[in-house]
Amino acid sequence: MTERMLKFVSLAQAMPDKRPAPQRRTDFDEIYRAFAQEKAAEQASRCSQCGVPFCQIHCPLQNNIPDWLRLAAEGRWEEAYAVSSSTNSMPEICGRICPQDRLCEGNCVIEKGFESVTIGAVEKHITDLAWARGWIKPITPPLERDQSVGIIGAGPAGLACAERLRRKGYQVAIYDRYDRIGGLLIYGIPNFKLEKDVVLRRGQRLIESGVKFHMNVDVGRDITLGALRQRMMRC
Repeated sequence: MTERMLKFVSLAQAMPDKRPAPQRRTDFDEIYRAFAQEKAAEQASRCSQCGVPFCQIHCPLQNNIPDWLRLAAEGRWEEAYAVSSSTNSMPEICGRICPQDRLCEGNCVIEKGFESVTIGAVEKHITDLAWARGWIKPITPPLERDQSVGIIGAGPAGLACAERLRRKGYQVAIYDRYDRIGGLLIYGIPNFKLEKDVVLRRGQRLIESGVKFHMNVDVGRDITLGALRQRMMRC
């Protein structure tokens, strides 16, 4: 089989195309267009598959970046998504907003004359493709537990926590003072970095997975922590 990796010596770094500035001035949509699938695979093939992956070491989630880059380069997209999502509850969001220039890409061992692998853009492409092809399903735990867990805050930490707990079969309820799921992802990040529907579909998946959301509930004002504890014990 022809070696698909180590293409950084012959293939230049390339990001997805930017939308033209006159078009961007008329809206707040994302700056970059989606990767063409073959271009995403090409950029993934630039990975050197180094013995000590500094991209993974400097990732706060310890994502298995070289593994899913290889799978992407080989066109094994569903497997790439499985590996990417095994350590990350929202890879398409991290691919859009993580400071890759200081973390994974900033610590890529490819010398700067060749430039680092476009890890974030490939990560985003993998999961956007998974959504488009229906690979991302509601969570179906192998065992339903009768223990319930209440989470305060429907931001990224709360959503990630809910997903992990639901996978283990716990009954999960999330309380948030605002009217939409997402917290900082919705109210703190502009659309040109992260479009709202990208966040909301994650919330919808959790709803379909059995997570209960109680919005417009300010814990400590609308309900006391003690009352919330009693409510969760009755679930």
